[in-house]
Amino acid sequence: MISDLHLLRLDRFADLTEETLLDRYGGLLSPEERQRQARPSLAKRRREVLLTRALVRSVLSSYTGADPRDWRFGVGERGRPFVEGLSFDFNLAHTEGLIACLVSDAPSPGVDIEFMSRRGRLDDVARHFFAKPECDDLLRTAEEGKRRRFFDYWTLKEAYIKARGLGLALPLDAFWFTLTGDRPAISFDHRIEDDPAAWSFETLELSADHLCSVALKTAEPPVLQLSETLLLQA
Repeated sequence: MISDLHLLRLDRFADLTEETLLDRYGGLLSPEERQRQARPSLAKRRREVLLTRALVRSVLSSYTGADPRDWRFGVGERGRPFVEGLSFDFNLAHTEGLIACLVSDAPSPGVDIEFMSRRGRLDDVARHFFAKPECDDLLRTAEEGKRRRFFDYWTLKEAYIKARGLGLALPLDAFWFTLTGDRPAISFDHRIEDDPAAWSFETLELSADHLCSVALKTAEPPVLQLSETLLLQA
């Protein structure tokens, strides 16, 4: 089973100007992608969009040998990119300093990464979005472990709704995770028709600040292969 997580750490490009990045990788993008890439007012966001598109094109070509410039992407109803006719699927995630591309032959894989040092009132977020068993577990968690436990739940929930392809149309408090076993396990209330046994999940600490969770619709626990990806150039 293919379960590959390709990572791109943005600090590798910190010394490069936007012009240099465009010279190296801009030619990989379609005209529509170049227009979207140029749209954000913040240079940081423009760099992220460029590197994300270069990453997914480089990754897909590493499996097929196709020219990275030749990929043509469709967009699902809720914004998920796809390529017709592949024997595998992919999903993208990005956060402060890191981009990830998950490739799997499980249908519609989901991945989320989060920067755990970001500011915010995590208790308020949990009360608003988490299911009661998750909120209760956070209340029992010692203060020094609470931030990590919050992001365990958050990344798992994001990975699942991305794998389902429905986004926030799935109420986040209608499903919850149990973290006491060897791997995270999911449960549902009456609002979600799904089989917990059909899913496998994994959470990985990618750095002291970055947490990643993966959702795969397979009863076979995945063995994730991690790699730092080299971008192809135009």
